[in-house]
Amino acid sequence: MKKYSMALLLCLVCIAYIFFQHSQVASENWNTYPNLPSPVGTEPFLITSAGQATDGKVFSYLAKDLHLEGDYRPRALASDLYDYHTIVLVTGYSPHGLHQTYRTVEEEKSRVRELVEEAEASGIPLIIVHIGGSSRDDSLTWTFLKESLPHAEYVLGLSQMEQNDKLMSLAKQHKVPVTLVEELSNMRTPFNSAFR
Repeated sequence: MKKYSMALLLCLVCIAYIFFQHSQVASENWNTYPNLPSPVGTEPFLITSAGQATDGKVFSYLAKDLHLEGDYRPRALASDLYDYHTIVLVTGYSPHGLHQTYRTVEEEKSRVRELVEEAEASGIPLIIVHIGGSSRDDSLTWTFLKESLPHAEYVLGLSQMEQNDKLMSLAKQHKVPVTLVEELSNMRTPFNSAFR
């Protein structure tokens, strides 16, 4: 009898320990997901750039490989949203890319702000993607992230950002789910889950 009570007590302690550890992890990572539990967007979607880096074009290939219906328009305006049900905003500042559009940084910020505001007013979900990792961890890219994240339904990015803690804190403040992955190829499943 004593042998069984000791085993039962040991099992209860183990279960309590596991439950305690799980509750701590759940509270720390309340908004991180390997992929979304249910879709937040519908097709067709618009992929556009916030900062004019080539990251948007690279990400459009990933979306195409998933056979999702969407267009890549790096310089899309708020007036272009009539054809789309979701916006995928790929953040990443590139001085060279911005120079090719003949826009200033302030004009690009204004374009993105108007796009995000029009999407919100029209009830169009916004998904933010950051694939630049640490190579696009500059202050202007962070400005685009900071200004658009409060309006987002979902954030998908690479985990190599130096400012991951700031991103997670901002996402938690605005209750936006986040998925951070190690490599670009690992974004397929989470991005697919945003639509299917």
